[in-house]
Amino acid sequence: MKWIFNTFKMKKIYIVITLVGLFATASCSSDFLNVTPTTEIPEDEYFDDYEKLMKGLMAAYAPMQWPDFVFGGYAPLQFVSDVMSDDVRVGGANETDIPYLHLMRSFSATPNYTPSTLWVTFYSGIYRANLVLKYVGTASGMSSASRSRIRAEALTLRAWNYSWLWKLFGNVPYFTKNPSGPYIIEQYDADRVYSEMLKDLDSALEGSALPKVVKSSEYGRFTRAAAQMLRANVVMYQKDETMYGTVLADLREIISSKLYSLRPDFSSIWTDAGEWCQESIFEVNYTDSPSERTWESPTKVGGSVFPTLIGINGYSGPEFDVGGYGFEPVEKSLYEAFDPDDTRRDATILCFPKWQQAHPEATYTPRYDDTGYFNRKYLGRSDGHSRYNGNAPELNYRNNYRVWRYSETLLAASELILRTGGPQAEADSYLNEVRARAFGMKVTDAAFASKKRTATLDNILLENRLEFALEGHRFWDLVRFDKAGQVLGERGYTDSKKWLPIPQSEIDQAQGTLKQNQY
Repeated sequence: MKWIFNTFKMKKIYIVITLVGLFATASCSSDFLNVTPTTEIPEDEYFDDYEKLMKGLMAAYAPMQWPDFVFGGYAPLQFVSDVMSDDVRVGGANETDIPYLHLMRSFSATPNYTPSTLWVTFYSGIYRANLVLKYVGTASGMSSASRSRIRAEALTLRAWNYSWLWKLFGNVPYFTKNPSGPYIIEQYDADRVYSEMLKDLDSALEGSALPKVVKSSEYGRFTRAAAQMLRANVVMYQKDETMYGTVLADLREIISSKLYSLRPDFSSIWTDAGEWCQESIFEVNYTDSPSERTWESPTKVGGSVFPTLIGINGYSGPEFDVGGYGFEPVEKSLYEAFDPDDTRRDATILCFPKWQQAHPEATYTPRYDDTGYFNRKYLGRSDGHSRYNGNAPELNYRNNYRVWRYSETLLAASELILRTGGPQAEADSYLNEVRARAFGMKVTDAAFASKKRTATLDNILLENRLEFALEGHRFWDLVRFDKAGQVLGERGYTDSKKWLPIPQSEIDQAQGTLKQNQY
């Protein structure tokens, strides 16, 4: 059972940006906890015991569901990341439809056209995590193990939110203690933000505070492996060679634990049955039942609008839903980058001409910048919100956001072995384990011999592109492999485009203390 969240309103807190100071409650089953809004309850009284602190922790997890649509803006993390890569276009109705995405793709974003809803979302998550950390040491009625676990989860949540602010905007306000009112927070440079994130993750991973596994009713809470993957992600993006040995040890620990394995059928990862499968290290949960999410209340528990956003406009035919806004048309070059025998190609990308050959009755109405190729991993299935009985089905698909899969552990380990001068045979084995699955084979199969690859940085960069296509990895990989200028230069990328402009509304509220990025 997914660990899901519900929210209720509380007063807003101003911290350079307008933070949404919403608390939340959640249930591990379909029976939600009934709670009274705490607007008039002193904060220290509300967080005085285990049950209330757990509600605060659930509230801290809740913003992880928001990026696809909240505060009037669409910003699914997969799409926001990939739109800056060479794998997709923007689509939609025209160039004025979600304009900041079009400007991001041409590396001409402005302070007024930048994903400002993500800024508010991530700082809301930070605010909530800070509250948990403030009271975790004094709340009563819990064991030392529970206290340590909640603290480690809150630290990991804070690092998660800062990691996205850091990757998107670089030099951002940083705080670990929430202000009591309107307040100007010191802006840290990106290297200092990285150092602070690392402190949180090091602390979260110290000892055994985070469990190695969780019961199914707690799917969606951080495990030790999830925190290790986050630490590896930020270390590798920072290119911090001093930490390569530590995070490689983390990855080897995950591999040797035998708790995870590759799901044999790659295409099934993206189905209901593939959620929280043996390959899943962490997912952000979405559900079509129970769901209270509406266009008017997008922060409430429920499903995802991402499948609608990228859905096939005017589609008529089998398997997929008929509604769609036509965003994120996939580049033909990505489809052609796959070996024709690679099962990932057709599991990742719906090539409509090929689909129409098998289903002559299938039709659709192209939208802006259409290519005829669609993101099949997250397309809305015809039964994708079949359990939903509200008035916003298009906002309530139950497609989970797959954050870290075991294949990423293998490929990241292979890369770090190369970067640290480790055993070539070990690096090769991890790379080829991923490749063998892609071709529906085992590494030992004679037929796989022609598909094997030697682990090199170029081969790993390519394998990352194929394995994680349309999952939001490609742009960040190009940046950290120092290939972004080479691949994206014709579209306008330069090193100064690594970080987006900080939203102008935040610059204005900071009263001249927040320095804008030189984008």
